Amino acid sequence: MGKGGSILGIIAILLGAGGLGFGFITWNIQNSMQANLTAQDIWFQYDEDPFTVNPAYAYLHVPNMSIVFDLPTPASIHILFMCSAVVYPEPTEYAGISFYFSVNGIRLLEPRVDVGPYEGTSTIEYSSVALQHFIPSVSPGTHNISVMVYSAETINFIRLCSLTIQSLAD
Repeated sequence: MGKGGSILGIIAILLGAGGLGFGFITWNIQNSMQANLTAQDIWFQYDEDPFTVNPAYAYLHVPNMSIVFDLPTPASIHILFMCSAVVYPEPTEYAGISFYFSVNGIRLLEPRVDVGPYEGTSTIEYSSVALQHFIPSVSPGTHNISVMVYSAETINFIRLCSLTIQSLAD
């Protein structure tokens, strides 16, 4: 093998060893992060009744999708909201629904889920919605988490809603 081939071989070995090292470090970091979180409490709310998002162009709290809970010690929380959305498309404009979390009375701008078409041609659109969020190191005390919606049409509705909150020890 020539001098150039030897140098390429050494570079390949260094790159391979570096990739293995990086992969091992990443794997270790992920495992240590997962090992530090221990489930404490779970709160759950379910409502199968339909909720028509009316009036349009207003941020509305979804009925029965609010949980008030107490944290005795600092904890991280994981929030999960799921529902079925029914949207009636408009042929010339956006007609969808946006979903948000409200934490202690403050609507979070992110994360957010939008469902519904822009300039739809169908008469009705069904969507499954899943919105989740992780908030690290929440202070002890009483907290209120709810779900808010914003609709571009008065006839859109949601149903089969569930809200789950899980606290994880820091």
